[in-house]
Amino acid sequence: SVSAFPTINGERISIKIYHPPMGFKEMNIPQEKIEILTQALSKPGVILFCGASLSGKTHLIYSVLSNLIPKNKNVMTLESIAKYRLKNISQCELNENIGFNLDKAMRFIEFQSPDIIYFEGITTKEGLDFFTSLTLKNKSLLTEFLAENMDDLRRKFEFSEFNMFKSVISCLVFIHNKKSIEVFDKKELEKYLF
Repeated sequence: SVSAFPTINGERISIKIYHPPMGFKEMNIPQEKIEILTQALSKPGVILFCGASLSGKTHLIYSVLSNLIPKNKNVMTLESIAKYRLKNISQCELNENIGFNLDKAMRFIEFQSPDIIYFEGITTKEGLDFFTSLTLKNKSLLTEFLAENMDDLRRKFEFSEFNMFKSVISCLVFIHNKKSIEVFDKKELEKYLF
């Protein structure tokens, strides 16, 4: 993706190059952790991918979408920019220029009857409430949340706005770095995080 930004010294250009999703063997994720992810994808709830900025959250989500989704599932994404084209997945790019923003996407995505939805990150209370409500309608949601470490995540989740959201998290994936990834199921989360 290429991003341009005007400055007093001229246009600043930023280029991000995204690598295709890797297989789980290449990422050294143990099979028992992959099983936790697979089970979480088979039932309603939130699979939350956490880590610092540029830790590899999106890359790991794309790997999950590429490798773990059953063929009979209707999967949709809501992304600012689709980083990589995924087979058998309806990827949607938000576009403020034509009025296809998050509010509009939230109003109409349910008409597409998705089983699994990936959304880059929930930044508003309305978005948080909406996607939480989707899990109560038998949807699985994959999303990202910025946290430097587990203590940072605990602090952020202390706000009352997250109470309902926390209750529907079925799996937490914390990416410390590309070689250190933890996967927690619901039971582990209750005793460790909440």
